[in-house]
Amino acid sequence: MLRHRFVLLALASVLPAVLTGCNEKTPADPRTEAPLVRVASLQEAGLEPRSFTGTVAARVQSDLGFRVSGKVLERFVDTGQAVKRGQPLMRIDPADLKLAANAQREAVNAARAQAKQAADEEIRYRSLRSSGAISASSYDQIKSTADSAKARLSAAEAQAEVALNATRYADLVADADGIVMETLVEPGQVVSAGQAVVRVAHAGPREAVIQLPENLRPRIGSTAQATLFGNQDLNATTRLRQLSDVADRQTRTFEARWILEGEMANAPLGTTITVKIPSADSAGQSTLRVPIGALYDTGKGPGIWVIQGEPAQVYWTPVVVQQLDDEQASISTQLKPGTRIVALGAHLLHEGQPVRVTAQAALAQSARP
Repeated sequence: MLRHRFVLLALASVLPAVLTGCNEKTPADPRTEAPLVRVASLQEAGLEPRSFTGTVAARVQSDLGFRVSGKVLERFVDTGQAVKRGQPLMRIDPADLKLAANAQREAVNAARAQAKQAADEEIRYRSLRSSGAISASSYDQIKSTADSAKARLSAAEAQAEVALNATRYADLVADADGIVMETLVEPGQVVSAGQAVVRVAHAGPREAVIQLPENLRPRIGSTAQATLFGNQDLNATTRLRQLSDVADRQTRTFEARWILEGEMANAPLGTTITVKIPSADSAGQSTLRVPIGALYDTGKGPGIWVIQGEPAQVYWTPVVVQQLDDEQASISTQLKPGTRIVALGAHLLHEGQPVRVTAQAALAQSARP
């Protein structure tokens, strides 16, 4: 009887603990739960103009060279000198060119004599053929010789004309009004045909030539402010004329040419110039600020994870990065200010993945300046 009473007491003490354990929920496995993300809200960004330094250049700049090879005898211009169209720039030794022209002229005389002799023979053999003194095949051979001599005469005359023209190429002249930017050879050097010997900037519009990064491509015709180095009071509005579609192989930048107008239209060539490009928004897009940790590149360009729905899910949205600093990034996107995005852990998510958002995290991120 004592044993049964002891068993009942033991069961009475254990049963409440067992019942209490059944009412408790089993802790969720964190490996199967939706990830907890840090949230931020898109904020409007006021971007400062971006400054780039370049040089003043002419719209057209030519590297001039002789059309024939030879030894340079004289240089008539210096770097920075203004020149007029047709003005001599350099001269090479014309002696060999004159000898070649004389040789071709004598070749023409020889070819003319042979052509005359062949033509006279053709006339004589033509009369003999009419009288039946020679066969038709013999006459055809004589006529073919006369035609060949006539063709050789034409070729010799053409070569003589080329040689005569070459004597005129001994003088290199400016093909337009402009300024000598650089002389590349000196008297005494032997140059080949087509080798650049002097660089001339044509008279006309002046342009600011700068190099732009890959993430900045202003619209053709857009304006910017230009300032010459050492003269901050001289400002002028410039207009983008050309933006290269091919990046430089070494710097990976794109050449941009801005037309200088007003007081800078006659700025000295080669002068250092600063162009301030306004951070204009793209058509239909706004410039917003996000934490730098929100950006993620999947290999197809940068983007951010946008949080939508209830329960919350993430969706990938591509963006264009305008500026970066240590903590923030300025982007162009179709999204509106206030849109919730993932601020940290973007590399761990995938399209349409459910996430957990804490109200405290969202509130703290939205309140950031």
